Amino acid sequence: MWRGCKAGGPMKILMSAFACCPGKGSEEGVGWNWAVQAASQGHEVAVLTQTCDRRAIEAEIAKGQLPEGLSFDFLMPAWPAALRKVSLKLGMGGMSDHLTHLAWQFAAPGHVRKHYRQADFDIVHHITYGGIRHPTLLGRLALPLVLGPLGGGERAPYRLRRSYHWRGWLYDLLRDIHTWSLKLDPITRLACADALAIYVETPQSKSALPRRHHHKISVHTEIGTHQLNSPPPSPPRRAGGPLRLIYAGRFLYWKGMNMGLRAVAEARARGVDVRLTMVGSGPDEGAWRRLAGELGLGDTVDWRGWVPQSELIELYRSHDALLFPSLHDSSGNVVLEAFVNAVPVICLDLGGPAEMTDASCGMVVPVEGRSVEDCVGGLAGAIEAMNASADFRERLSRGARAQARRYRWADVVRALYGDVEHRLRNEAPVPRRVPRPLQLEQ
Repeated sequence: MWRGCKAGGPMKILMSAFACCPGKGSEEGVGWNWAVQAASQGHEVAVLTQTCDRRAIEAEIAKGQLPEGLSFDFLMPAWPAALRKVSLKLGMGGMSDHLTHLAWQFAAPGHVRKHYRQADFDIVHHITYGGIRHPTLLGRLALPLVLGPLGGGERAPYRLRRSYHWRGWLYDLLRDIHTWSLKLDPITRLACADALAIYVETPQSKSALPRRHHHKISVHTEIGTHQLNSPPPSPPRRAGGPLRLIYAGRFLYWKGMNMGLRAVAEARARGVDVRLTMVGSGPDEGAWRRLAGELGLGDTVDWRGWVPQSELIELYRSHDALLFPSLHDSSGNVVLEAFVNAVPVICLDLGGPAEMTDASCGMVVPVEGRSVEDCVGGLAGAIEAMNASADFRERLSRGARAQARRYRWADVVRALYGDVEHRLRNEAPVPRRVPRPLQLEQ
């Protein structure tokens, strides 16, 4: 039988983290940090992950600095590995990872049943990939299942898709159809039905999941930071001179910088002396460079490409605000990086960036019922307001640093597992149980 956990006591967690690697960002960093933080807080954590990053994980284990109670089980059966190899040869790029993840999820329950015959985990926690699209089949183990935080249900309003090129229109249409189909998708429906608790990054992702399971869903951040131990930058960033804005991230149509560049041009037309630094690269770089030229921003925009993290931190600390008008980001790693470095954010009222940003630490431009031109004007107005007062910028800078404190990794993980423990005690899950040995059976 499922044994239940002591009130406020440590749990025994089987963590599904397909992506998990030390020293990386994105999904790999999320998987790694959730695993390490959970074990640091006294939980016993067995991480089920793929084999791609095995060397990096084993090198970290060899240092002898990881918390007790943390173990790793590397799984990549032959057929998901073959699927990855074939899909990469076919040039499927990122889709290859998602297909491999789906195949891996089909293999995972059988692996756990075979190798953990005496286990009595308190929960199975699926953390990566953290998408709402067919997340996991480990709910079939008949243990209390925790999903997320999950993202991917965010969508750009149709009015704002006028800023897209035709490929963006098509991609977002297919993405919408896929999101709609989740209410019928058997894997997603099974995962939601099996779940004790579902955590999502935004209300939009909640809306994308079957309504009958909404009572299980809470909004919770997926990301965190360790960097608050470093001293904050010493303000002010500038004494006179232009307003300095920075964008960091991939150059993709849905990141919204076609509107961001237009907003910078409109702000200049209103008399704002502004400069923009573009950090990153991607498929839309050529289109954005051409647009900047057409708008007369040749001397206004500094294109940096990808830079080392240490250089990016210095760039943040020499700028006044992050301009990040993304249309459907689930979370906001660059937003959190900006906050850590006391940089306020200008964003649209969409997705994860809007969930993270409020009037204390940035400016959120409304989008409901607004056209592309309205949003460009709203972004330009935010740039103009940011430029108007050094005191205003300084207040937002202090607010950004304060906002970052809400995202300490230890606090993010503790809050979610505290809620899980509350649910385990008070929602009386059906007694369930699979296997759980003290150590993995070979």
